[in-house]
Formats: sequence, C-alpha cells, structure tokens
Amino acid sequence: MDFRAVSRRVGIAAAVVTVVALVAPYAVISGPEYASQLADYYASGVVGWGGIALFALLSAVVIASVEQGNVDPGTLAGVAVVLGVATTLSAATWATAIEPSPVFRDHLWLVWHAPAVVALSVPVPIAAAVYAWDLLT
Repeated sequence: MDFRAVSRRVGIAAAVVTVVALVAPYAVISGPEYASQLADYYASGVVGWGGIALFALLSAVVIASVEQGNVDPGTLAGVAVVLGVATTLSAATWATAIEPSPVFRDHLWLVWHAPAVVALSVPVPIAAAVYAWDLLT
C-alpha cells in the first residue's frame, strides 16, 4: 500500500470536508432573525470560523503541493503537519467557546455541528503526519 498517496488524498479530502461542514449552517439556516445569532456563533473562539477555514484550506494546498518540487518536500510536509494541528486546535477552541443562543432551539442539530467540525478536522494532522513520516523515512 502506498501510504504517501493515500495519506495525501485523505489529508486533502479531510481539509475540504472540514470547510464544507463548517459553512453548512449558512446553507441550511435562513432568515433575518438568525443573522446576528449565526454571526455570533461563527465569531466564537480565538480565530473564529475564518481562521479554521484558512488553516484547513492552507493544509490542503500544502499537502497537494509537496511533490511539485518547488520547495524542499520535507519542509512542506512539516508545514502541513503544523497547519493540520492548527486546524484542529482552532476548531476545538471555537467549539468550546460557542455560547448557545435561540437558534439552537429551532435547529437542534446545531448543537452537534461544532463537535462534528472538530471530528472532521482530526484526520488532517494525522494524514499530514503519516505523509511526512512516509516521506522522510
């Protein structure tokens, strides 16, 4: 089994799925009465949803570009691990900082949204670490 190819695909897919899951409430919840509540929901945490999305998308780009040959592959693999860890840590701090609001009463699934985003982000650093390990050994 080619661990490098598999971990590369898993890392990219996990990063993209994390971002898609992160922005899902914008597609599902509508109405002007929820606009300020969603804004507060997404602004929670140290870096908010923008930081999580940025780290996840950067992770996907770095993992995808390791073998392009423009920069030392070992360096980029290490950067991918750091970005993956930053993605998961920022998602975890965001999830723990969220304060329930009335939008949670009307959309009960939203209670599980932040933990799901954290869970979906966990494969990003793991795949990046497996990729770096396979690349450097």
